[in-house]
Amino acid sequence: MKTVAGGLILAIVFFAAGAVAFAEARLARQIAEAHQRLATLHYDTNDGIDAASTPLAKVSWLGGSLATDVDRHRTLVHYWRAQYDVLTPLTTMMASSQTVRDPAVMLIAANAAFRASHPAAGERKMAIERLDTVMQAYADVLRADPNAVDAAYNYEYVVRLREMLAKAKGARSKDFKTAEADIPSVDLPTGPTIHGRPGGPPPTIPMNDFKTISPMRFDEREEQALPGRGAAPRRRG
Repeated sequence: MKTVAGGLILAIVFFAAGAVAFAEARLARQIAEAHQRLATLHYDTNDGIDAASTPLAKVSWLGGSLATDVDRHRTLVHYWRAQYDVLTPLTTMMASSQTVRDPAVMLIAANAAFRASHPAAGERKMAIERLDTVMQAYADVLRADPNAVDAAYNYEYVVRLREMLAKAKGARSKDFKTAEADIPSVDLPTGPTIHGRPGGPPPTIPMNDFKTISPMRFDEREEQALPGRGAAPRRRG
């Protein structure tokens, strides 16, 4: 009787473990599909992750928790949808407390703060004050992760931009605005994406100046002289 009861308990434990593993695998699959759609420039907010989420997703395993991956994904989606007002409060939380500790999320929030600061528009003094806040956000990222190369580069960039605005006496910050032409596309969003800025021909150079060079066909190559064969060298003297 004890053997039967012990086997039944063991079966229930295995069944519960299998159910948990199945739920975690379902959530991991949903997250992978969301990452794939983000990589193909589909900035979805309704990604179905919440429906597949489980309480155990917050448990940190050896490779981290799935909840951390979800937070990073949602932060990226908000950033590339230009929803900076959702992310900029995270920079205040970074400076006042340690509630936001993920360096990846902190970096995206700092980038959103820079985008929302509009350094190329408005009064120069206000632009400098906004850049001071952005500098502090990047400094918080570096304190959380000293090896964050992107945060270090962005911090130095913001410092130099701030110095340039501060030294320009009497100039408005809109003078430093750089023109960025958005190239329209049927299936791609305009402006910067997670893969960088969209490419295109230089707007100031006519396309007639470019020459297209195509490889020769096989029969054309056969008609040419063999490599290295030419006129016999003439002896001098």
